[in-house]
Amino acid sequence: MPEFKTVRGMRDFLPNEAATMRYVENITQELAQLYGFQEIITPIMESYELLAAKSGEEVRQRMYAFEDLGGRRVSLRPEFTASVARLIATTLRNEPKPIRLYCVGSLYRYDEPQFGRFREFWQSNYELFGTSRPEADVEILMLTNDLFKKTGIHNYWFKIGHVGIIRAILNAENIEEENQNKIMQLLDKQQWNDALVLAKELNVSAQGITTLKKIFKIKGKDSSKVLKEIKNTVRNYEEALSAVENFKEILVLLKEGDAEFDLYIEAGFARGLEYYTGIICEVAVPDMDVALAGGGRYDRL
Repeated sequence: MPEFKTVRGMRDFLPNEAATMRYVENITQELAQLYGFQEIITPIMESYELLAAKSGEEVRQRMYAFEDLGGRRVSLRPEFTASVARLIATTLRNEPKPIRLYCVGSLYRYDEPQFGRFREFWQSNYELFGTSRPEADVEILMLTNDLFKKTGIHNYWFKIGHVGIIRAILNAENIEEENQNKIMQLLDKQQWNDALVLAKELNVSAQGITTLKKIFKIKGKDSSKVLKEIKNTVRNYEEALSAVENFKEILVLLKEGDAEFDLYIEAGFARGLEYYTGIICEVAVPDMDVALAGGGRYDRL
């Protein structure tokens, strides 16, 4: 007789675990309503081309991709944003902006199973489309903070950065987007030295290398001090200075909103997905190497 087990990286939820899952899910739905986000449901399976377009090499290598019986290249969704962007660009393209959308469900990546990481996992997802205002970034950050407070999680902190700063430096150095993405992938893995080596191979100038090296070392909790240091470091890059100013506006609004945030700013911080253009964040807790939440601004998806 064969011994049937769950597929590696998948899991069953027993009654008490299922109850906890539904409890958290209910909180995410209540917050969505409180902030004016409308729920949508997107397919678990999408075309491979859609999901792979801006997902980043790290995610593309871990997608559950296959050819269906009709010969179409498809994949289980590794994240939500591509599906929501497809919906905005098609069915909802003529809807008045801004649009606030929310969804919750299972996602799939062929990661190595370990503590806090499975190949099937669940996310609540909040997307705000149609405004370039820094208030939109603050709204998402405050919503995320409220979510963690309401679920009763303690000692969490936000790691926050702005990819527009590094992208601006690389743009000024005439580095193509594909190669920029390779550098960002290394930064996502905190391989700063490797990122500098690649930048040199791509003929980034001596000034650019020096600037990047300094940027990668700038981090801390004092937002005023960190922003001043970043601004001084990128003073020769006009586009980067604009990104710093945007970063400052967001942090000032957060402070003025009296939200209780434990922030850690890291100028060399990047995330694996390729579509980010502005502020990015992850939420972490002690004793876990995996982020419990993450996201950021994307203006050109």
